[in-house]
Amino acid sequence: MTDAALLLRAADRAARAHAGQTRKGGRVPYVNHVIEVARLVAEDGRQAETVAAALLHDVVEDTRTTLAEIEAEFGGTVAALVGHLTDAPDWDALPRPERKRRQAAHIARAPIEARAIKIADQTSNVRDVGRLPRGWAPGEAEAYVAETGPVVDACRDAAPRLAAMYDAAVREARAGLAAAGGGRTCC
Repeated sequence: MTDAALLLRAADRAARAHAGQTRKGGRVPYVNHVIEVARLVAEDGRQAETVAAALLHDVVEDTRTTLAEIEAEFGGTVAALVGHLTDAPDWDALPRPERKRRQAAHIARAPIEARAIKIADQTSNVRDVGRLPRGWAPGEAEAYVAETGPVVDACRDAAPRLAAMYDAAVREARAGLAAAGGGRTCC
């Protein structure tokens, strides 16, 4: 399969799998997030299989798709990367700070390509917190931004340029949240 065919199939699969899902706040289609993550990873110079995994990084966690289905359609490399980016099912019941702590410990042992995707994922999430504060309880957005830090810190060495983009996104989100909160500081 050519790189273009792989990426088109992954984008199509992600769009179909996330159909009807929205980002927190309910207005932005969820697929926009995975497209942004894939774009960041591609701009960092990663291979097509890594970009495909970025497109699919939430499919197993957030839909009924299985890793076996990803492997059958996209191969072992893409499936392995998606597996490294998928939270364990029992993490859903945990408070978000504990879930983020486990994500950091888990991703620290993952391959470089998975860690690069994770930085891009957290960057997109933080950007959305800054852009789309609707749907967040008071203080929740600020806490979320802070909780992403240890996850990215576990990955920094894998993609320094993506880590710098994350740092910029955090600064922008904190400034925006502080302005929206009437001068309240964030994180």
